[in-house]
Amino acid sequence: MYILDNGTNWAWGSYAAIQFLHYQQFAAIQCATSILLAIGKPLFAKLTDAVGRAESIAIALFFYVLGYIVNATTPNMAGLGAGSCIWVLGFSGLQIALQIVIADVTTLRWRPIVSSLSTGGWYFINFYANGQITTRLTAPGGLGWRWGYGIYAICYIPALSPIIITLLWAQRRARAQGILQDQPAASTEAKSPLGTRVRAFVEDVDAVGLFLLAATLALIFLPIVLAGGSYATTTWHNPAIPAMMVIGGVVALPLFVFWELKRATHPVVPWRLLGNRTILAGCAINFFDFVSFYLTYGELYGFVSATTKWKIDNLVYYTNAQSLSLTFFGLGWAIIAGIFKTGYKKSLIVALAIRILGVGLMFYARSHTNTAALVMTQIIQGLGGGIAAVASQIGAQGAVPHQDVALATAALLLSAEVGNVVGTAAAGAIWVNRLPVEIARHVPGLNSTEIKSYVGAPTLVRALTGETYDNMVAAYSSTMRMMLIPGIVVAIIPLAAAFFVKDFHLLEIQNAVEVKTLDGKRAEGAGESIAPRILEAEKV
Repeated sequence: MYILDNGTNWAWGSYAAIQFLHYQQFAAIQCATSILLAIGKPLFAKLTDAVGRAESIAIALFFYVLGYIVNATTPNMAGLGAGSCIWVLGFSGLQIALQIVIADVTTLRWRPIVSSLSTGGWYFINFYANGQITTRLTAPGGLGWRWGYGIYAICYIPALSPIIITLLWAQRRARAQGILQDQPAASTEAKSPLGTRVRAFVEDVDAVGLFLLAATLALIFLPIVLAGGSYATTTWHNPAIPAMMVIGGVVALPLFVFWELKRATHPVVPWRLLGNRTILAGCAINFFDFVSFYLTYGELYGFVSATTKWKIDNLVYYTNAQSLSLTFFGLGWAIIAGIFKTGYKKSLIVALAIRILGVGLMFYARSHTNTAALVMTQIIQGLGGGIAAVASQIGAQGAVPHQDVALATAALLLSAEVGNVVGTAAAGAIWVNRLPVEIARHVPGLNSTEIKSYVGAPTLVRALTGETYDNMVAAYSSTMRMMLIPGIVVAIIPLAAAFFVKDFHLLEIQNAVEVKTLDGKRAEGAGESIAPRILEAEKV
């Protein structure tokens, strides 16, 4: 369900925005959901420790279903945005909760395989199913995009309920056997007044820090998207736009840093983790890699919708091609690394170099728009990105003691989602500001209303013919080029950061710091250092 949903929900949003004749506003919604996707990571990481794994997944399920119900019944873009913001909290929570549960029950050797299977194991089947479902629901006479949201809202409850029930049973059994101990203050807090318990919970999840982080991201990056030429009331001439960015950078950001350093009892990301070279490098890799990815992918569907005349199902297959490649090569590397107990650093470096090659190939593909070139860009980027994603996560989880795994995972995923925010905001801003200019330059004679319609609904370009169509494709290609230039430059930074991570071998231990097996016993023949020469002493 999770993988099938993830491969089609963007299509429902795109079709909804096109139906409402406001496709350009979809960029603003994507930016807003990216911000909440980032905030959800540390929030749910703390919830998994504060209230339990099963309870956190149940909370995520509530937001997931509620958001999709709102989307399925919305009459306008405002409702689509509200529903998407509710949904993304559930998506973010489910994403990190599953990774934390996997880290609880697997060793470094097998964790990449289990993690890859959990997020993409069914993708090889769903890759085909995604296109078929999208085509049938959105074709004339089909159920429509609303039922795309509605079906998932109905199906997620029976899909996740067995997992929640199983985890609740396991938690209860572990407590009964003394394996899982409640926090020392738990019994005292249970007898405390409601206000005291609420305050303790707010401090535990660092609600103030999360709010300030959300405010910082929203005030800085959302105006970049909203200040597009398509909005008469929200342009750079509107004083509210630069004012929001100044407040975000000069007020909200310093307040966030001050709160986290001086006042937060349980910071969003404990500063001790940022003193870990591997964690810091991993965060840099994820942040800049996602900035580069979303610069080149954020408006890809609109680009291929306009510049090719593929059928709807082929458009869906194409936009899912990189995810399929990510899944295949990420899982393939995980299996090889698990079998041979190899290190991860060299693979990470090579993978990030391959990703740069894939981005570079897009310069050729965007101007020629032939099928082979377009597809190869996605496969090559997926090859590098899939291995890099799995390797960087196992590197971060293995470089900290088990008690910090949830927060280390959250720090890594938070960095990635902040990169998502930056990349999405930049891509959206380029799209809504430059595309109208490029259309006016390449297709002279169009009035502002016609230009706005082609920006808001890229599929309208497909109805054009002859020189007009070729010129419109050139306009879209020129706009894509403006996204690719910063995309390839930014992609160099993760490659440089990868040289600073500490390597270790993927052995039958929970992490490379405590060097313990799943039953909590010390692994024989392994030292406390995460240097490969010590860890590889463990015999196969």
